[in-house]
Amino acid sequence: MGGTAVKTGRYAYHYTTDGRVRFSSSHQPLDDRLFRARGSAIERNLSPAPPPPDWAQDLLRIAKAVYLADKLSGRELAPDRWTRTIELSVQVIDPDRWHHAAPTLTALLEILTADRWSIRFHSGAARHPGVQGRLLDDARVEEVSLFSGGLDSTAYAAERVQQAGGPLLLVSYYDPTLKRRQEQILDHLRRLRSRPVEHRAVLLQSRANGVRLDRSSRSRGLLFLATAVFAAAAHRARQVAVPENGQLAVNPPLTAARVAACSTRSVHPRTLDLVNDLINSAEGDVRVENPLLPATKGEVCRRARDLGLPLAALMVTVSCGQSPCKFGGASRPHHCGHCYPCLIRQSGLLAGVGHDDTPYETDVWALPTTDRKAQHLRALRAWLAASFGVRDLTTDLPLPPQTDTASLLRTLVRGREELRNLFARHGGQSPGSSPSL
Repeated sequence: MGGTAVKTGRYAYHYTTDGRVRFSSSHQPLDDRLFRARGSAIERNLSPAPPPPDWAQDLLRIAKAVYLADKLSGRELAPDRWTRTIELSVQVIDPDRWHHAAPTLTALLEILTADRWSIRFHSGAARHPGVQGRLLDDARVEEVSLFSGGLDSTAYAAERVQQAGGPLLLVSYYDPTLKRRQEQILDHLRRLRSRPVEHRAVLLQSRANGVRLDRSSRSRGLLFLATAVFAAAAHRARQVAVPENGQLAVNPPLTAARVAACSTRSVHPRTLDLVNDLINSAEGDVRVENPLLPATKGEVCRRARDLGLPLAALMVTVSCGQSPCKFGGASRPHHCGHCYPCLIRQSGLLAGVGHDDTPYETDVWALPTTDRKAQHLRALRAWLAASFGVRDLTTDLPLPPQTDTASLLRTLVRGREELRNLFARHGGQSPGSSPSL
């Protein structure tokens, strides 16, 4: 693993773009060569001419540096086998702009990864020149949305492509196992469109270079967001959509063992609020929003069908948190069938379209209750059997002050009912009952 003093879970890195800045041997150097995409291919794939403003270029550099440090720092070497101490220095265009933003960035990273971070900035990063004619024949996009190829981002894209307006840009994380499915979904979306739509997939994977990378990768969401913000800033678009249903965006811990970064927080309202604070601190003018926060998974699926997406399009979306084909080859299914996102998918499709034709690798409902693969099902059953109220929304992570807490609670309560109906559908007693609101 990278960094220093690895037996105590302490790591130190410096990220550069010109290779000239030198730190002591206690800091491991990082640069873009540690990404599978060559050089600054991420920027070249997204940037038109003129280039995006300096703050957006720096934000993407910071997110890439954080991601590399996260991947190279092994959690198993931390005293508690999770919490690391990571010191990171990042080469940027304008260090002064980021010095006062450091506390916000630190707070954001602590939420995402549950680690202790110390961030510094040094000068010397070269401005990205922009690439003439790279995107939409130089036409500026009006909207930018993240597009994972899941049910939520597909449903939102189906809505936006049918709205009048200028070009819509869908930004994806490139994954060879998902490429074919994303292309199939895009074919369906283009049949619905009334506006130009463009898709860009960026390769955000890091190289191992003989080093075993940490698998938790909680900072990938920040890199994904920063990539979309970079694209939006380049086109002078003012908003980036991050479509995620309220159930998974809030992602309340099912058990006491799943608090903090043990449950992903990449689209939590508090996370997005801190991202916006970070952009504001850097004097940026792009805002990140989750347009699907008020919806359950079932309501998202119903909206997708009402928008004209055929069931076949929904079935090729991928929701799994640990897709078997990523680890075992293309012959394995895209959905394990037993992880929490797969269970939410099953409840959403049942509630939204009445049935689920997804080929799951494992029929979790046929497993013995003591089976390891049934752990998420057991945790979900226990969570549904317990009461759930306003306090439970903020036990793990506070919500931004402007949040409509009552409305968000109603969303999660409706989602719990969808999950109870899933249990009932599979012959089990529906656990618990909803509190009155």
